[in-house]
Order: sequence, then C-alpha cells, then structure tokens
Amino acid sequence: MKNITFLLLTGLFALFLAACQPKQSSTQVENKDPNITKTKAAVAMDRYETGLNNYKVAFYYWYDHLMDGEVPPANVAEAGKKLDLALAEVKGNSFDKAYALMNQADSLLDVHIKADSLFPYETDKPMERQDASKVYKAKSKDYLVLDRYGVKMNDVGPSIWGYCDDGEYYLITTFYNYHARGHIIKPVVVEIITTKDPSKRYVYLLNGETKITQTEKSVEYFVEDGGKSFRTIITDDPIGGGTTCHSIGIFPAVEGKAPAIRFDVTTTPSFSYWYNQNLGAAMMYPDIVLAGFEQPGPAWGTVTMDGKTATFNKTAGGVTEVCMISGAPGKPYDEYRTNMTRYGNEWYIAIHSDQVDGMFISYGKFRDAGISYKGKYIIPTEYKLVPGLANQTMTLIAKTKEYGDLVLNFRIMLHDPVYTERVATMDGSFDGQVLTNGGAWFEHVFKGAPDGIKAVQDSPQIVNPL
Repeated sequence: MKNITFLLLTGLFALFLAACQPKQSSTQVENKDPNITKTKAAVAMDRYETGLNNYKVAFYYWYDHLMDGEVPPANVAEAGKKLDLALAEVKGNSFDKAYALMNQADSLLDVHIKADSLFPYETDKPMERQDASKVYKAKSKDYLVLDRYGVKMNDVGPSIWGYCDDGEYYLITTFYNYHARGHIIKPVVVEIITTKDPSKRYVYLLNGETKITQTEKSVEYFVEDGGKSFRTIITDDPIGGGTTCHSIGIFPAVEGKAPAIRFDVTTTPSFSYWYNQNLGAAMMYPDIVLAGFEQPGPAWGTVTMDGKTATFNKTAGGVTEVCMISGAPGKPYDEYRTNMTRYGNEWYIAIHSDQVDGMFISYGKFRDAGISYKGKYIIPTEYKLVPGLANQTMTLIAKTKEYGDLVLNFRIMLHDPVYTERVATMDGSFDGQVLTNGGAWFEHVFKGAPDGIKAVQDSPQIVNPL
C-alpha cells in the first residue's frame, strides 16, 4: 500500500512540475527555424532596398522638384539615418524594429513642399502659349549667329549615342565653347565613353585655335592640338530642308591611359527645336537668359579604338546643340552654372526612335518641349517625369492635343559624372505605335551638383573618373 501511495504522489508531483514549466510560443519555435528566418530576412531586405531607392531618388533629386515639390533636405538626411538603423536591425533579425524604422523613413520622404523660394523668378511658359510660328529647320548659317535677342552664344556641340556592331553602347560628346565671349575659347572638349569599360572616360581638351570656314551652304570647324584633331562640318540638306552634321575626331594613344581613338559620325537632324519657340529670350534661372536651338535625329558612323572598328546600328541617335546663354542685363555670365547647381532641376532630354524625335527641357522653372512626328512640329501641353531606380531609370509622359500621350521609358547606359551627361536606351509608345530603336541623350544637373564646366577645364588631358 505504501508503494502504491508513493507512486501516486510521485506521479502527481511530476504533473505539477510539468504544469509549472513555461510554454514556448509558436512564434518562438518558428524563429528558431533557420529557413523561416532567412525568408523573413529576404522579405525585409526587399523592403529595405525599396526604401533605400526612395532615399536615393530624393538625395540625387532624381525627380522633378518643380512639379512634385521638394523633399526637405533635413528629411532626406534623417531618412538616411533611419534606413541605416533599419539595416542593422534586419541583420540582427529584429524585423519588427526594422519595419518601424523603415516606415518612419518613408514618412519623411513622402513630404514634398512647393514654395516660391525654390525658384524665385518668373519665366515664359511656351507649352501653355503653343506658338510655333517662328520655328523652322535651322541652316548652317544659323550656327554662326552669335547673338539672338541679346543672348550670346554659349556652345556648339554635336553628340552621338547608340549601340555598335560590337555589342557595346557608346557616348560621344563634343563642345566648341563660346561662353558668351563672342568667339570660341580654349579648350575644345571631346569625350568618349563605352560600356566595354564605363569607368574609363576618354576626355580630350584641345588647346589649339579653332578655324571656322564658311561657304554659302556650309560651315566647318577644325581644331588640332599636337596629334589630336577634331573637325565638324555642317552642310545644308537640300532634301530635308535642314542640315547634316559630320564629325571626325582623331586622337593618338596616350601611354598607360588611352588607346588610339578615331570616330567618324554623321547625324541628320529630324527637326530644330527652338528654345522658347524662337519668340525671344527666356529666363533660364535667376538673372540668366536663354535662346538658340537643339537638333535631334538619327545618326550613323564608326568608332575605332585600338585598331578595332565598330559601326553604329539603327539605335544610333544624335543631337547638335547650338545653345545661347547670357547673364541678364547687368549680370555676369558666370552665374549661369552657379545658378544651375544652386537651384537644380535641370533636365535636358533629346530623343530619337524610328517613329518620333523630340526635345524636353527643364531649367529650374523654365519648361519647354518639341516633338517631330510625321513631319509635324508638335508642342506638348505638358509632360511629367516619373522616377524609377535612382540615376538608372525614368519614365516621361508627355500630353499632346494631336495624338494623345507620348510615353517614354529610359534606362541609363553610360554616365559622365563631371558634366552629368548620360545616354540611355528608350522604349515606349505614341499614337498607338510601339517605339523601336529608341535612345536618348539624358542630362540632369541636380541641386547641389558640382560645377562641371570648371571641373573639366581644371583637369588634365585625360580626366580620371571623379
């Protein structure tokens, strides 16, 4: 009997002890499962990457802060700190804390403020005015008009983008700089970048005198400096009514820095986009006025690097810039680049595809655009920039009265961080058509960006990446 009693008491005591033990929650059990933890970490990292991109969009002003309003810089800085803390919590598997911090960062970046102080000046609104009565296809003689509406020549610069048959994408940009002096100043700038090695920027500063030769139907620029030379020939086009632009660059190898490079490229502009519809000077930034024209269109030709020649295919496009910028009366020219980096919101987008060509311009508060389609010059009523991945993708939606929305999707292929020049592939749609063989010249100077003109002119012959 005693044995039975002892066994009963022992059993009851064991049950009592078991009842007193704390139970593990199902959540704790799940958290110990390494596969579940990895899944939660992966989801949290995706969420973090989304938040980080939103931060980069705000930090690099990869959005139109005239139309969207500005994310306050203090909010951007604080959001960056929140995201740093969130990443640490993700790495420590503290997911609830991480999400709370990421939500706080989102709230900071969701704030957009529109204020007159962002762009404290008034300017023309050509897309609202819709007057193309003075727009025409520029001729070679227009390149030598050094003063329009009291605005002096800033630069003449043919540039090319596109794929070659070697599978690489190319950027070639050139500048004969006037900088409101009334004559070409030294140096003439030529730059070549390719996706074969985007880190290598071949920038040549030619310090020779530029010779200009004019005939009745052409103008030729030629500069040489040692063994380097660059030639541009603008010829009136008797068929299309505009011009062709033929550029030849020859640059010997620079030991340890650059291979021998030669390019021979031509572009025939589809149309001439005139700033402010050629109705007068426009206020670009405070105390800075703007005039002139840009000429986008198809391009073709070859690039030879280190003895290997590549030929541009149908994706090649070009834009010839004939841009005029001056200080407003009584104001110095130098404020142009200063004001551009002070106020930002510079978007210079030249496009070419098999179906449509166009220019979209934003300088601070000044917005303008022109589209060439089926031989017609179309002025959009408005356009909107929709950011994707910061510094990598962007969508532009332009509204037209004639054919509805033009939708353009850009993917940046190459980037010059000094001049902030970019080239991009482009797809999209217009008038019920899918755009083919699209590409773009895509420049964006953001608020607080470095002064690219000074940086290039202070650099040696071959400029290393910043």
